[in-house]
Amino acid sequence: MAFGMNDLQKRVKNLITSSSLFQENTPVIIAVSGGADSISLLHLFSALFPATKRIAVYVDHGLRPLETEAEKKMVQDQAKACSAHFESLTIDVRGEQQSKSCSLEEAARTLRYQALETVRISHGASAIAVGHTADDQAEEVLLRLIRGSGSRGLSGMDLQNGSIIRPLLHETKAALLSYLKEQNISHCQDSSNLDTRFLRNRIRLDLLPRLEKEYNESIRQTLLQTAAILKDEDKLLEEQTKRAYQKLVSQKQEMLSLSLPGFLQEPKAIQRRILDKICWDMGSKPSYKKIESLLAVAVSQTRKEIHLSSGLRAIREAQSLLFHRPSLKNGYRGPAVIEKSFPPITVYGPGKYPIGELGRTLLVRKLLFSSELLETPGIQLIDADTVDFPLFVRHAHEGETFHPLGAPGKKKISRFFSDHKISAMERDQYPLILSGQKVVAIAGLRIAHEYRITEKTNHVLILHWLMPQTVS
Repeated sequence: MAFGMNDLQKRVKNLITSSSLFQENTPVIIAVSGGADSISLLHLFSALFPATKRIAVYVDHGLRPLETEAEKKMVQDQAKACSAHFESLTIDVRGEQQSKSCSLEEAARTLRYQALETVRISHGASAIAVGHTADDQAEEVLLRLIRGSGSRGLSGMDLQNGSIIRPLLHETKAALLSYLKEQNISHCQDSSNLDTRFLRNRIRLDLLPRLEKEYNESIRQTLLQTAAILKDEDKLLEEQTKRAYQKLVSQKQEMLSLSLPGFLQEPKAIQRRILDKICWDMGSKPSYKKIESLLAVAVSQTRKEIHLSSGLRAIREAQSLLFHRPSLKNGYRGPAVIEKSFPPITVYGPGKYPIGELGRTLLVRKLLFSSELLETPGIQLIDADTVDFPLFVRHAHEGETFHPLGAPGKKKISRFFSDHKISAMERDQYPLILSGQKVVAIAGLRIAHEYRITEKTNHVLILHWLMPQTVS
């Protein structure tokens, strides 16, 4: 380490290096609000990595117009003193709050990180450094506890989350203020930090001091220790969840399927995390009540449906729990299964018959029978002499039956779908092919027994049920 480095600089340098928080040969974005934490971050980075291109970014939230210009000027001056580049951005927090119907804090956080990420990409930077401290971590743990969170949330903020890095997360505000005083570095006071309308400020200004005075004078350290323990335990549970998820969850087009027999053998803690991950992967924010409802559905023996946020649906089908969006509308409140209906298609002879509503094409060919055709994957073969054109393609009617190839007798088509684990969401992708009123085949799945290939077959009809990308 460089000669003359003080204790704070040594600790921060050790943390950045040991945790590989950023690549020193690439630019780094430093979010600087003008407060003590972010100004300390700017000066520490500049002292520790003078050869790295540093971009100090000030984000104007449009909430404190009387203070903004002075803050911005101070940050610009400090960036110049540190030989760092300076950029200023303005975001419309109140507009975001109104459009998303969220809290002012959430709107500010969302837009701020989006703006910082845009700057990071434009500069080809490896990371965005923010000034969260150990005090912020203690406040965050309490905040998440009050709002309701599991062990993952109570483990607090991470040193690194994607491109966001927090090099000061192990340092106290007192240590940073002492550093600024020793180095004779000025900083601003953000008046919004005193606004008790915000829950975080009430925790900082009221709850934590009261806990320290009346219950535990070391409450901040206790919270940090608890967060550290939970973080290690969370990593273990996350590894187990990842393995179980890979084994139990499969994707079918835009749907996720959870295999219930294996799922129900997992510990409850892993079950909750699997369901939580599925919801996030499908773009739906899970809540405790929704996870509990999903757990109840998983152990039930009947078909059930749950409406989740952002238009996501969960349906219990046989031995699976299926997650999908029946509509592209985010606030959709209708049924979980929207049948992609289409008018009956008339097949006049060999050729291509696209069904736009399903995004599929039926390809029909007539050939002289050859035993090699029996080895061709993805096609259905019927004896051409057993049917007459035109054929018809339509959805199955309720209660309709057919005699599946190789089966001892007739079976309801709905039962055939269930036996072959074709979910309700998938069934509209498999219409019937008929000759007159008789079912010749379920497209892509099974032909009817009476239209099978026999030793007397001379010509065959080849039925190929194609996805769009396989149509040539």
